[in-house]
Amino acid sequence: MVIIKKEKFTSEKSVLYVKNKQTEEKKVVSEGTDTDVLNNDINLEFGIAVDIGTTSIAIGIFDIKSGSLIGNQTRTNCQTMYGSDVMMRIMHCINGKEQLLHDILIEQIEDMTGSILDNNISGHKSNIHSKISSKIVSKESDKIPDIVIKKMVVVGNTTMCHIFLNKDVTGLKGAPFSVAYEGVYRTNSYDIGFKIYDIDEVIVLPNIMAHVGADAAAVLCKEKMYKTGINEIAIDIGTNAEILLNCSEKVFVTSTAAGPAFEGKGIRSGMRAAPGAINSVKISRVNGNIILGMLDDGKAENPRGLCGSGLIDAISELMKARLLKKDGYLLTREEALRQNVNINLCKHLKSDDKDGNCFILSEENNIVITQKDIRNVQLAKGAIQAGCEILLKKAGIGLNDINSIKIAGVFGKYIHVSQAMNFGLFPKYPEKLEIVGNAAGDGAAMALFEDGFIDEMEKQVKKVHHVELAGEKDFQKKFMNAMELKEWYYN
Repeated sequence: MVIIKKEKFTSEKSVLYVKNKQTEEKKVVSEGTDTDVLNNDINLEFGIAVDIGTTSIAIGIFDIKSGSLIGNQTRTNCQTMYGSDVMMRIMHCINGKEQLLHDILIEQIEDMTGSILDNNISGHKSNIHSKISSKIVSKESDKIPDIVIKKMVVVGNTTMCHIFLNKDVTGLKGAPFSVAYEGVYRTNSYDIGFKIYDIDEVIVLPNIMAHVGADAAAVLCKEKMYKTGINEIAIDIGTNAEILLNCSEKVFVTSTAAGPAFEGKGIRSGMRAAPGAINSVKISRVNGNIILGMLDDGKAENPRGLCGSGLIDAISELMKARLLKKDGYLLTREEALRQNVNINLCKHLKSDDKDGNCFILSEENNIVITQKDIRNVQLAKGAIQAGCEILLKKAGIGLNDINSIKIAGVFGKYIHVSQAMNFGLFPKYPEKLEIVGNAAGDGAAMALFEDGFIDEMEKQVKKVHHVELAGEKDFQKKFMNAMELKEWYYN
């Protein structure tokens, strides 16, 4: 029996640390729109934090005066139609599509900005006007406030930052890698092709290396991964997983290709975390019941697909049910029956020429997990684990010496940690694990407000020791070993 349980859908919220004007003490700004700000001030000045991922784009808009979050939004990066990874984007740029990829990215950022404003400010319709400084009607008075976007701060991997700025990506295609610009890049919206919004100050935070970008630099400084007297790891999970290791102020960093599986791409029934997505899976080995948790906004009636956290749950539960082996092989129905697996679960197994071995989570809604899906997760798991092990070796320490393991990224916030640890996506140290959310996006937001944040970032980026995994002779061996689905301990 398949049981669908609906869970309330809440989108990712940015959290920003700012200084209270009265107390000068740091506080966490409440999530959501500050209606008093919008209703009582006729001069609205906003700042925008943009996190450009290979697969997803996250944007938050903040009131400059109070630091309050006006609204935010995450969407699939429209460039995914030109390939799921940065190397495909680079190839398309080199083959003449660089202007196209730049233009569609700028258009999407402007569209998302307009959508956030339309949804959170009464009377505002950004697509009616050519400039954001156009007038809108206040909610509770006949005053007409001026809206001005004062500043935009952008982070992303190095390729995404280059495409955003319309810079040549040729130097990123292969060793020896080179970048088209270095350090913090300051410009304005007109010079990079914005057509709707007039923003005097657009700041792209500094990249670390050719394939370790401004997003990793933002995580580094938001989490202060350069403190003395502590050993800590931060893993920013995305299509490109950035890994940072602070060994008592000596910082090592690398990037590894995790793939877009956790963001729903390349997965047979995959989708982003949104209403209708299966985000949790439980499989009973006793009676064969399958309980699926579905994200619901009050409108989603039936499951539409499987998001990253649901995919991780499914793999973990299939292992517990003895349907999935440690090498990643998904049993056929006949093999499961021979191993005395519950007959009701065996009925969910099928094999065909299109998808190979599959497990049907919901036949009615055509949601399945395939052998290929499992292999994609294994590749991501192996890449992340091997990358961590290489950095630990460089620092001369083991995982037991680590005080804190920070899991960053929008996706990371929703992972069920015990399920991820069950097959080694995360190390088996629950007391050390800390979920920090979209630290890259939060770092971009902090740069909007905190004096000295960007200066500190520029200083710290220059101290980082970059490790290129392709040049490490034992990376492939570690990678192959790490693909096995088992608990991750490393000494």
